[in-house]
Amino acid sequence: MRVIGRASALGGAVAGCLISLCLAAQGAILWGVNGHPLVSYPGVSLGQQISLVKGLGATGYRVDVTGTDQMDKLAALIHTAKAEGVQILPVLIPSIDLSKKTEAEIYAQSKDFAEAFGRRFKSVLPVWELGNELEIYALIHSCEMRDDGTHYPCQWGIAGGVGPGDYYGPRYVKVLAELRGLSDGIHATDPAARRAIGTAGWGHVGIFQRFAADGLNWDISVWHMYGEDPEWAFKIIAPLGKPIWITEFGHVGAGPKGEREQAAALVKWMHRIEQLAPKYNIEAAFIYELLDESYWGKGDEAEMGLVRLVKDAKGNWTVGPPKPAYDAVRTTIAAEKAEARSR
Repeated sequence: MRVIGRASALGGAVAGCLISLCLAAQGAILWGVNGHPLVSYPGVSLGQQISLVKGLGATGYRVDVTGTDQMDKLAALIHTAKAEGVQILPVLIPSIDLSKKTEAEIYAQSKDFAEAFGRRFKSVLPVWELGNELEIYALIHSCEMRDDGTHYPCQWGIAGGVGPGDYYGPRYVKVLAELRGLSDGIHATDPAARRAIGTAGWGHVGIFQRFAADGLNWDISVWHMYGEDPEWAFKIIAPLGKPIWITEFGHVGAGPKGEREQAAALVKWMHRIEQLAPKYNIEAAFIYELLDESYWGKGDEAEMGLVRLVKDAKGNWTVGPPKPAYDAVRTTIAAEKAEARSR
């Protein structure tokens, strides 16, 4: 979904180990939620956001990071989150216009970007997600040349991304350069950190096969899911031998009339993820998203939050009441954790 401009060791009950590893040991999923604290939510403090995440019973907060000027705010977020038992999952998204840069330039800029964050937060963040839905840029379009020298039919629309041949070579190599730069940059500065790389979901499984064939290094395969059962895709992705993190899943069409529907849909998909987790090594799942982005006006992302964002008497944005989905998700997470403890 939209990205603007486009975890840590904890105390308490999980002292001495990373949240993701502790939960895995307990047989539980790391449940998290998406947010945009570094680039959005005017008037909403980091503390308010983390309080809402903790109130859900979630232990992960996925946030987009688009510039090195956000490092201090990211550090403050990590500090605030750690105190409440929440692990930050940063998504590194350097501001690079792939259409205007060479492969070498893209690789160098991406590597420098990742190295800067890796040096600052070495041994602080256990997982970094690298890029967000980049493979969309590489999908092959009508009349373009396939790698095998044949033309993708002019009467067809953009390819579905299911096979390795559904990506246009000259754009794909630029996507690969950015992801390779990010991967190499994090590994060079923090070799213990895990690197998560993946796609927008939908049908885009072919890109994983290309990444593997081209020697891209990653540790966690990322999938996004919106309304489609993902098992068919996991049957293709899981054999790569890497755990799966669903870093976005949500319900589109969650406006005022659809709030009960949103709650029911999220609970349905949470139960489905629980069913699939043991078979396909799903370690984590992050709901999209924490707060409505009401400042966008009408549209999906203005209404997909678990909590409303409203204007106060002075016209400033502030946290509003939670939606039915917030309570439904909280209840589901609590039940899942209780079940995991009883195993």
